[in-house]
Amino acid sequence: MRKVTTPMPISGTKYVIPTSHTLMASPGCTSRDDEFFPEALEWDPHRWDLGSGRVVGNDQDEEFQDYGYGMISKGASSPYLPFGAGRHRCIGEQFATVQLVTIMATVVRLFKFKD
Repeated sequence: MRKVTTPMPISGTKYVIPTSHTLMASPGCTSRDDEFFPEALEWDPHRWDLGSGRVVGNDQDEEFQDYGYGMISKGASSPYLPFGAGRHRCIGEQFATVQLVTIMATVVRLFKFKD
C-alpha cells in the first residue's frame, strides 16, 4: 500500500487521485492481463524463458540488495510480482521456494520409469 503524497492524475482519463487516498496494487490483475503477458490465461511454461519475448519487462539486470532475508531486486520492473517487490517484499518468499523444491524432489524421487 502506498499513500498518495501529491494529486495523481490517471493518464487517459479525467480522474485524479487525491492525497487523502491510499493505493494498493493487485499483482493478480497484472498477471492475467494480455498487455503484460500475451495470452495470459494459457498454460505456457516457456513464457518465462529468457529471451522468449513473452513477458514485458524483467528484473534480471536490476540492482540487488539484502534487506535481511536474502538478496532480492530493489525495484519492480517486471509485472510478475507474486511476492511484492523491493523492501516491502513478502518474507515468506524463500519459505515458499523451499516448499516447492521439496515437493519437486519428492515427486522426482517417487517417479518410476517404465520400458
